[in-house]
Amino acid sequence: MTNEKKTVNSGVTCSVKNCVHNCGSNCCSAPVVSVGEERAVTEADTRCATFRSRPGCC
Repeated sequence: MTNEKKTVNSGVTCSVKNCVHNCGSNCCSAPVVSVGEERAVTEADTRCATFRSRPGCC
């Protein structure tokens, strides 16, 4: 595990605890957030394309 300080991406909230970009308290440290599903019709159709699984979590 590195001791690098993550910068919080203000304005973006995330509750996915097993994402490497989640820095606790529903915040996101990804420098850029990409949301996908090209043909989304409802909120349930969208996905965070920036998600990366945190090894050994949850």
